[in-house]
Amino acid sequence: MTIYLDPSALTHSDAADRLAHLIEAGHELVVVSTATPAPGDTIPWASRAATLPDDLPRGSWFVTADPATCGGHQAGLRTMLIGPRPGQQRPTRCDHTARDLRDAVLEILTVDAMG
Repeated sequence: MTIYLDPSALTHSDAADRLAHLIEAGHELVVVSTATPAPGDTIPWASRAATLPDDLPRGSWFVTADPATCGGHQAGLRTMLIGPRPGQQRPTRCDHTARDLRDAVLEILTVDAMG
């Protein structure tokens, strides 16, 4: 399964440790960004993409901490918003929410295990 990650979801210092659980479970991580990787980036990305591809593998995930990036995605793509939804903004269109990256990883692994 491919997991696409918005850079907003990767701001915590323990992101590499948290995401390692997904890699160990056989998931492919793709960061969606046009930015150059930060020096010292220790996360073993499968690849980087400027945007989400048009031909997403069914069952893929898009993980973000930016509510503005949840809407308008393709069928078959599950979206996960990390962090609380701001009260003053319109509701997001994310499929799932998680308190932090740790909870997001656990949710993905749980959904994967349940088939």
